[in-house]
Parts: sequence; structure tokens; C-alpha cells
Amino acid sequence: MPHPHYSQARASNRNFEPVQNNLFEVTVFTPLGDNTGLILQHVKNVDGLDDINPSIEAITQKYKQSDRSYAGVPSQTYADITVNFTLNLNDANENYIYNIFRNWYKLIYNPQTGEYGLKKDYIGSIIIVRYDRAGNIYRKLTLKSVFPTGRPDGMGNLDYENAEATELTITFRCDIYNEENVGA
Repeated sequence: MPHPHYSQARASNRNFEPVQNNLFEVTVFTPLGDNTGLILQHVKNVDGLDDINPSIEAITQKYKQSDRSYAGVPSQTYADITVNFTLNLNDANENYIYNIFRNWYKLIYNPQTGEYGLKKDYIGSIIIVRYDRAGNIYRKLTLKSVFPTGRPDGMGNLDYENAEATELTITFRCDIYNEENVGA
């Protein structure tokens, strides 16, 4: 006899698949035109995607002893997305992923010359796709007007007792995004 807690659950008896956090790809398009496929192969994880749907604070009005609540406006309309990358050295002994992002950072501010860049010259884009287990895309997020904020982080600490591979952390500011949900 089937168990009612299983047979009465539509997600169970219709064999709906779970959403898995490890089935994704991130394609980064820098303004330098670097090898996007090579960058994609070094993405380890992404954080901050909840910020594309900012919180809406409630506004309250009072009349005598009664409260009325209304939706306010978002406190921000941008999103800060953090991506961690693995790092490798190529045949020329170059830390190529670090160099790509360091050169992008220099378009914004070059600490060696003191020059600042113009936004039109330093923005890029990022496309994040999420897959099901069969490889079908169910969500595509295109982040536009993207640029790294802060510095390429993760190269500043050296430690004789740490034999782990070094990773690079970059936080990107995104002003515009487009979200596509398949089947929505």
C-alpha cells in the first residue's frame, strides 16, 4: 500500500526535480574582450543574487489609533554580486585570471598612474544560467552595466602553513538586469 504522505504530494507522485545550486554557468564579458570561456572554467561560486529583488520597506500612516500600511520603494536598485574564481598559472607562468581582472580594475582606476576611467569604457556584462539535471536552462539572468568594485581580493595573504590553492574574489556592481524564467 502506498504511503499517503508520498502519494498525496504532487511533487512526489509527479516526480518533480529539486532545484540544485551546483548546476549553473557564469559567463563574464569584460570590456577588454578577454577569453570568456577561460573565465567561465574558473568560476567556483556566486553570491548576492538575492539583491536583484531588493527588499521593499513598508510605509505606515496613522489615523487615530489605527495604522495603514503601504509598500514603499526599494532602498537600492543595484545588486552587488560576488564571484569566487580558482587560479592557475599558464605555460607562460602567468596568473591569467588575476591578470584579466586586474586589467579590468585598471580601467576604473590605475593606481600606478592615478588615472580614472569613464563608465562607458569600464562596464561589462555577466550572464548566469541555471540548469536542471538534464541540462535544460530554467533561469537566465543577464547582468548589464557591470563593473568590479573594490580590488581583486585573495592575493594579499601568504602563509607557509596553508597549502590550499589560492582563489580570487571579485565583487561586481550591477545596475541593470534582465531575468528570464523558462515556463514562467
